[in-house]
Amino acid sequence: MRKSSRKIPVPLLLLLSVLLLVAAAFLTMRLIPSRTLSAFMERQYSSRFYDREGKLLYIMPLGDGLRREYYPLDKMGTNLVQAFIDAEDRGFRRHFGVNLLSLARAALQNGREGRVVSGASTITMQLARIIWPRKGKVTVAVKAKEALLAVYLEAKLSKDEILELYLNSVPFGQQIEGVGSAARSFFSSEPSSLSPEQCVMLAEIPRRPADSRLGKVFPYPSLCMHFVNHVIAAYKEKDRRIPPAVELAIDSKLNSHAEFLIQKKLEEYKDSRIHNGAAIVLDNRTGEVLVWAGNASFDDDAHSGQIDGVSVRNQPGSSMKPFLYALAMEEGFSPSSVLPDIQQDFGSGGVYVPLNFNNRYNGPVRFRTALASSLNIPAVYLLHEIGLKKYMERLYLLGFGSLKGSEESTGLSLALGASEVTLEEMARAFSVFTNDGLLMEVSYTKAGADARVGWKRAYKSDTARVMCDILTDESARSLGFGHASVFDTPYPSIFKTGTSNQFQNIIALGSTTSYTVAVWMGNFEGETVIGETGSSVPARVVRSLLDELTQTGGAASFRQPASYRKARLCALSGLLPAASCPSVVEEYVSKGSKIGSCTWHYAENGRLKVRYPSEYQHWADSRNFLGNSAQGTGDAEGPLTITYPRNGAVFIYDASLPPSVQFLSVTAVGGQEKSASLSLDGQPVGTASQVFSWSVPLSRGTHVLSVTCGTERAVSEFEVK
Repeated sequence: MRKSSRKIPVPLLLLLSVLLLVAAAFLTMRLIPSRTLSAFMERQYSSRFYDREGKLLYIMPLGDGLRREYYPLDKMGTNLVQAFIDAEDRGFRRHFGVNLLSLARAALQNGREGRVVSGASTITMQLARIIWPRKGKVTVAVKAKEALLAVYLEAKLSKDEILELYLNSVPFGQQIEGVGSAARSFFSSEPSSLSPEQCVMLAEIPRRPADSRLGKVFPYPSLCMHFVNHVIAAYKEKDRRIPPAVELAIDSKLNSHAEFLIQKKLEEYKDSRIHNGAAIVLDNRTGEVLVWAGNASFDDDAHSGQIDGVSVRNQPGSSMKPFLYALAMEEGFSPSSVLPDIQQDFGSGGVYVPLNFNNRYNGPVRFRTALASSLNIPAVYLLHEIGLKKYMERLYLLGFGSLKGSEESTGLSLALGASEVTLEEMARAFSVFTNDGLLMEVSYTKAGADARVGWKRAYKSDTARVMCDILTDESARSLGFGHASVFDTPYPSIFKTGTSNQFQNIIALGSTTSYTVAVWMGNFEGETVIGETGSSVPARVVRSLLDELTQTGGAASFRQPASYRKARLCALSGLLPAASCPSVVEEYVSKGSKIGSCTWHYAENGRLKVRYPSEYQHWADSRNFLGNSAQGTGDAEGPLTITYPRNGAVFIYDASLPPSVQFLSVTAVGGQEKSASLSLDGQPVGTASQVFSWSVPLSRGTHVLSVTCGTERAVSEFEVK
């Protein structure tokens, strides 16, 4: 019996062969790489920057002001996507890059009319033309090439990928590409928010951009520009691509309020040459930057408004002192330690002689008072005792990268904030005290659940807690500042202020458990501020911002140090009070520490006297205090001698203080009379009685002092560099 055989019909065989060839061609095309396509898909888009509430702040332009934003297909809106398919390629979902039916129809129409009256370009072919732009005249060969490239794109990409790439790249004229930028430019809207009518109107523009009815272009937003520019620079510095959409941590409303507060103060003190100001606010719980106001107005060209005062380096003055005192606590000093606030020479050869702002010397002062009242000499003393290298290492740990390489040029004046740092560095470092000793990682974008990952310990918890207690102590602050109501907040807070460079820079820092605020004021021209010591001016802005923040974010109480206890101590000596001690204070002392009894105070013939340690005798004698030693000045038994400054002394002029408060205390002993006169460089200064002491202004150069007492004369020569 013969087996029957069936032959495959030739037409079917041909069809199968064609299908196999097409499949093979598609597979081959999928495997063929294209550098041009890869580069096109990886090109930079105009990044959008939003604040923490989703408010659009800025759209970064590309070269020549081009705006080309990227939106995922599902964020464009169904109406907009369908409008472009209806207008450009109704068969988009059914063809493989080339619509053969449309191509045939267009060929017949064009042949009948003898000219091009109809095109058959698909969305995929249009995308191919964008990726591989035409060169020269449009010929059949050029169209054929575009058709082949369209098929290639269909092989490489899915329909949604092609559509998304096309809609994000289609040109609209006027330096606008992509439906996202087009929707914003012509309708001031997100693409997904367009009405159906607006979608249709937008889909018509790419055919004839010059003939568009939508001639008006809405302006792009430009808010929080100092911060946005800083973030862009940070991405570029790390050689990182900026995402299409960046959700920043900044609160644009609060940022505007900060700019307003700064502007008010600048207007109030414009005659004092305070032309510029900056503010930064950090969230202590997350590290987020809530405010970054680099100036009162970005558009103030008259006063360099585009310079970012938050990232500019300036001398912080006394606002640096808490970092030194905190280190001193961890190096053996305590809140009850007594520090010398007397005229001292530090160094050798060229000596550094620090002065207090008011040119007063307070003698022995407790650690707490020295910091809270921002006395200069105790701070320099601490740095001299601790060592510059150790302090610099701690400042590096605190994030003061701006100080790299400044060790030798700064010296002991670093205790007074004589080196330049940024306001951002100051705010971040100051937050360690209310953050229990932890140094935050500053976050420019919205922080997630892992916000505190990477935070490191800068000081012990108890060190930070004691520092908070000192920086809130109104009575300890009164020696240097009196009662400053700006620091008297109804919530727990700490403050520190500083001035520098003859008041060119005036700085204030404030912090609660939730927020840290730093404000700088001065001018970018380098001019001396007139008539204002200054620190109270930015302090008022800090206070206003903390008030605003506390209304919404609250402020918890500061925690008590676990390894310390409160003890009653003599207010002068810092020792356990004796019966003769006239003033007693409560102070933190380390648990388990042994404290001696005060031997400084004693009674003699019914009078209270003070027996100062030897290092304070010169200071006590110069002020005619009663103690257990001779006065030492105006003593007829000894020869007339200038005891300070020594002959040949070399002093370093302190550029961080204005000339009006830089004085040198001159003292002399001996002589046959009860009065003596002093001259400086041949010019009379004045006459002193009983205690031979004068104050003379410091100025650079070599100077000669001459003291005359009766027939005796003493001379001392010194130099100020």
